[in-house]
Amino acid sequence: MSTSSSSDVEQRRDALTSTDGVLGRPIDFDIASSIEGKEILRAESGAMMYMTHGVVMNTTTGGGLSAGFQRFLTGQNVFISDYTYDGSNGPYGYVALGTDFPSKIIRLSLEEYGGKIVCQKGALLCASHTVDIAVEFTKKFSTGFFGGEGFVLQGLTGKGDVMVKAGGTSIRKDLKEGEVLRVSSGSLVGFQEGVEFDIQMVPGFKNVLFGGEGLFFTTLTGPGVVWLQGQPPQRMISEIARRVPSGGGIGLAVPIGVGGGGASEGGDSGDSSGSATS
Repeated sequence: MSTSSSSDVEQRRDALTSTDGVLGRPIDFDIASSIEGKEILRAESGAMMYMTHGVVMNTTTGGGLSAGFQRFLTGQNVFISDYTYDGSNGPYGYVALGTDFPSKIIRLSLEEYGGKIVCQKGALLCASHTVDIAVEFTKKFSTGFFGGEGFVLQGLTGKGDVMVKAGGTSIRKDLKEGEVLRVSSGSLVGFQEGVEFDIQMVPGFKNVLFGGEGLFFTTLTGPGVVWLQGQPPQRMISEIARRVPSGGGIGLAVPIGVGGGGASEGGDSGDSSGSATS
């Protein structure tokens, strides 16, 4: 009995409250997405593949309609799901999460990167319940219009770990002070606060026409860490759409048999071949 009591005291001591009032221990992602005791895993609604017996799911707006609408602007769902474990099926409960397109899942600690990471819209898969999602606007109109990421980005702030999605191969680049990285449109996953996000026109007339990168590069200026993806979702979707026939393809005319009649106009009414051609 004393062991259980001391455990409860320890859980209360380690517990943290999120901005929407949820009290619990931040999930320890070193235990591979398992939740134990009072730990809370917060994930985007609809991302769950399965959960084992004893795991309890609680879906809310995560702080009211205004918080849900703000997440919606950043590419997430209005609702979020918190997963806890009641201990009824052994020491661990498991939650399996899936992505909406083929992805590499990157785990990042916000404390390691100054408490804030700016990501592309819809990048977040799951996080500690103490992580907040905020709207991050691009600083320049031209960047939002031509940068390939839109006017609204996803700001992840707070304490704890986050897991974000990167299409295809993921690449990490550590930029030094003043170092500039030019990135193909849509290939950006996220960057550490302090990295300057802008655009630059592709030099050369032939490069614009035949280079396949469009009119602009996304430019990232250090210092800070940048995460990139080799297969942006919009590029994959456009490639699939390009290969889908747009109509007027090869058709197949199938003869339809009509029994007991169907003579052609002006033909012998006694002919019983009875076929119609479509």
